[in-house]
Amino acid sequence: CSSSSERMKYQLNLTALRCPIPLLSAKKALKNLDKNDELMLILNLESAVENFSIFAEENSVSLVEQYYASEKEFIV
Repeated sequence: CSSSSERMKYQLNLTALRCPIPLLSAKKALKNLDKNDELMLILNLESAVENFSIFAEENSVSLVEQYYASEKEFIV
């Protein structure tokens, strides 16, 4: 039995997509999450990572972590 306050974690691989599709996909995914849920985005380096920082600020979303997973992938 899980409580309603349990935090759910989701992962969205957007490496095959080019801007602005990853940003739009993230925005759509966030609409379906509860307040404390966590969404990990896997981006290719062609995605404008700074756009996700701006997006998070404009939508009152916290960026918990940002890092390079490899030479071709960036995690937000």
